[in-house]
Amino acid sequence: MLSPSVSIGIEPPSTNLCRSTPMQSPSPSIRSKSPATDVTSANLGDKEFGDLEFNAVMITEDGADRTVEDGSVAAPREVDTPTSKVAVFSSELSDVEDQVQHRHWDFFLSHKQSNAQDTAQNLMMILTARLPGVSFWLDVEQDPTEKGMRHGVQNSKDVLIYLTTGLIESKSCQMEMRWALEFEKNIILVVETDERHGKPSIEILIEMCPPDLKHIFANNVIIPWYRDPEFRGISVEKIIRARSVKKAGPTVVAESTTKLKFMTRSKSGDSQGGDVFDWTFVYLTVLCGVALPGAGRKTKAWSVAVRIILLTCGCMCMSRIFTTEGPAFWDRSTIVQIVIAHPIIFLFLHVTLTILKSPLIADLLENRIDAPEAKLLRFKTRIGTCLAALLTVSLSFWGWAGYLPAFFDMYYLESASQQRPATLLLFGLAHGFTWILILPLFFGSLFASLLMMFLLQELSFMALLTSFNELSPEFTRSGITATVVTNSGLNINELDLYHFQVSFLENWKIYKALQWRASIPFVVFWFLEFGLMSWSLWSLSQGFEAQPSDPRVARLRENWFLRVRLSWFLGSSLWFGAGAWIVALTPFGVSYYAWRLEMQAKQILFTHPGMRHSFLAFLAGFDLNFRVLFLHATVRLLPLYVCILIVNTLGFDADAVRIWRAV
Repeated sequence: MLSPSVSIGIEPPSTNLCRSTPMQSPSPSIRSKSPATDVTSANLGDKEFGDLEFNAVMITEDGADRTVEDGSVAAPREVDTPTSKVAVFSSELSDVEDQVQHRHWDFFLSHKQSNAQDTAQNLMMILTARLPGVSFWLDVEQDPTEKGMRHGVQNSKDVLIYLTTGLIESKSCQMEMRWALEFEKNIILVVETDERHGKPSIEILIEMCPPDLKHIFANNVIIPWYRDPEFRGISVEKIIRARSVKKAGPTVVAESTTKLKFMTRSKSGDSQGGDVFDWTFVYLTVLCGVALPGAGRKTKAWSVAVRIILLTCGCMCMSRIFTTEGPAFWDRSTIVQIVIAHPIIFLFLHVTLTILKSPLIADLLENRIDAPEAKLLRFKTRIGTCLAALLTVSLSFWGWAGYLPAFFDMYYLESASQQRPATLLLFGLAHGFTWILILPLFFGSLFASLLMMFLLQELSFMALLTSFNELSPEFTRSGITATVVTNSGLNINELDLYHFQVSFLENWKIYKALQWRASIPFVVFWFLEFGLMSWSLWSLSQGFEAQPSDPRVARLRENWFLRVRLSWFLGSSLWFGAGAWIVALTPFGVSYYAWRLEMQAKQILFTHPGMRHSFLAFLAGFDLNFRVLFLHATVRLLPLYVCILIVNTLGFDADAVRIWRAV
């Protein structure tokens, strides 16, 4: 469109919102229309559509009449036709806005109403016949105010500009062109070829075009529109090929209720709930020294300090291998476990933060996620944060009970009076205070990293779900789950399926790229799990009988806190306990997304059976499971990986049982 053929009420002349101007008449009577332009009954001009009549009902406030640009007056008529229905607008614009504020269109038809109104409607019908289900923003069917036209351009995939004489002079046309450039829309130029219907001179159009709009003609191919049916098919095919493959409204994401963004500084008062991370998770990560994207300077400084503390603590723990004096020493194997755990947690933390700050995630959040399922993300984040905080607090207190009594034992504190090396006092105090600080940071960083890994899986999966918006507006409004539940068939054409395939392929590449980037710590972890198999099998071969000769038995009898330490390792070890199971099975969560998408895709109904077959065949060619190097986290291989975890867990448990029975 470039101007409404139907007006709502009387607009101030200075706003120039419509292409019609109010008549200065002493009475509200309707004047006769000009013979040059018949707006109320426009002949389509094509053979197969020549018998169809389009009629616009003119609605005005207080009986005021309206005219079109050429000075003709549209008389009020009501004609019902079987193939067309002209929208009748209410004078209350708020009702109209409420109905269309969440709608997207495939085409915005921009044209000069005085000489292209009939052709625009004709073009709409022909494209609808060629592309069943395609939607249009046309002035006579939508809100023709400036706000409504801007909203139409903003929420349309393509802006089709129908070039006729006088189009460039229209202020409304110029506004629509500028909006198309502002919102980075795909522009399709179609030119009239019939002298009787306003065939323009392209040279004159470009010459009269404002400087800021001239490049539109240079950057876009101009498609001639032929009225002869034999040649018109070529024009239609060229228009179809010029269509955009982007989702509607890529620049309107800021207004979408499903837009996601990072919040890191304080509790948000945004009622739309578009933040990726719930404020509870933000506070948890700040305490654990995890600087999320957009964090403040103090948080970043604390994050650097935490990394230094983690590496320093790892070095201090390594020194305990050579300090076998006093009750703090139990055995070297558990010390090695803790020493190796430090770089693994550091690696998890570094990889997740690097991914979150990458341009890939920024593009994902701003341009590729517009699924109703995104609204649940903050709720999931809050649940995960509560579990992470609970595990961090409980495991920290459990670890303090097993270690702090040993480090603050009188054996170290009174080392000077008992004629022991003075370094033992420094050893006990340094390790004791370090463990008070490091345990919550140790577990908090680990669980925060795993939770961020989960969120990365959610984000990449929601990008895949957003691709379904290309198939039907139902997916945009309700989401794939709600659409499947309705059991209603979708009218999908080949072009819709093509747009879906292009979008899904792009988002799938991002999906797999995120898997590869997040796989590094998991691959290292599973490599170590495979290596521990030899020790676990040896431990199981020793049986579960008591071994009183083990030197650890005497230490357990003398110090109660060492027994607490042993139970702590059984429950929370990153290699044999619950920590190992949580980390090891995290990649297999991706299999749930693969299964869920497969099940929901099979339940989508199509009005054309052939489309359903093509749709399912296309999806079958994409692997959504976590497959990186030797780590194939699929449902089929899950029993194998579970067996490895069981063997390692039982191997450590067998060693502990032999000691317990001896005690």
